[in-house]
Amino acid sequence: MSEQWKLQSLPFRSRNQLQLRLPDSVEVPFSVIVGDSYAPAALVMAGVHGDEYEGPAAIHSLMDEIDPETLHGSVLLVPIANPQAFAATTRRHPVDGGDLNRSFPGDAAGTATEQLAHFLVSEFVLNSTCILSLHGWSKESLVLPYAEYPTGNSEMARVSRQAALASGFQYLYPYDWPAGVLGNTALRHGIPIVEAEVGGMGTITAEGQKLYREAILRFLAYFRILDDRFETAGLVHTISHTALSAMQAGLFWSCVEVGDRVRRGQRLGIIRGLDGKQAQAVQSPVDGLVGVMRALASVQPGDLLYHLFTEKEPA
Repeated sequence: MSEQWKLQSLPFRSRNQLQLRLPDSVEVPFSVIVGDSYAPAALVMAGVHGDEYEGPAAIHSLMDEIDPETLHGSVLLVPIANPQAFAATTRRHPVDGGDLNRSFPGDAAGTATEQLAHFLVSEFVLNSTCILSLHGWSKESLVLPYAEYPTGNSEMARVSRQAALASGFQYLYPYDWPAGVLGNTALRHGIPIVEAEVGGMGTITAEGQKLYREAILRFLAYFRILDDRFETAGLVHTISHTALSAMQAGLFWSCVEVGDRVRRGQRLGIIRGLDGKQAQAVQSPVDGLVGVMRALASVQPGDLLYHLFTEKEPA
């Protein structure tokens, strides 16, 4: 654990603007708002991928809004966890091409991405008792807002699911996270976690900001860090994903929009080659909802075109 800061050294009922220096001299700014106690301590972190901006903007807005006099615990706010990827406007770390959210818990002696993952775990994850991880779809695509929670019957999975339900999202995705995702590390340390997806196309929108602001406050209220009371969320849909990717390079034309309902066999879009001839017709393999849509028209084989949401029983 670094000696650069200690939660318990900060005064009660205080707002603290801090920054940490990584071994490669990169600085990570963050804010810690302490109420009448240190625990519970909620970590709200964004900017794990460098081209997702709704989360960082929402955290910046709340840094000065959350009143330490109203808190029963602490809130750790990390708006941009991956500063070098943010500066390069890329999803991945520009030094080694690593995906930070496939690199946790990291390695202090590893690649640049693994070192950053290790740093974030040591400095922030292990100082927290619950985590809300804010994502958006990368700058190539748009997403219908949803929140993920871990599958399974463990106590941490149960608490994570309840926190996701309380956060106000209409769509929830119980997910068996791949290796290296932050959620797996949090669960191993007994920390409940929700990972949310809002926005995309490299933008900040009023709608996205409103949604993320409410989700953060609802999350804090669920863990009783805030006394605020929110109305019960409306109808919630538990979903799974079906991914459709490009098989040919060319120019992608979508016939549908995010949020559209589609039928099995329906044409969703086409890819035309550089000669203008149709190279691939994209059809829906399921009845569902367009949850993610690629907006960038230039595609290469393997590029994600759509995620289709289909409803399932809660897990």
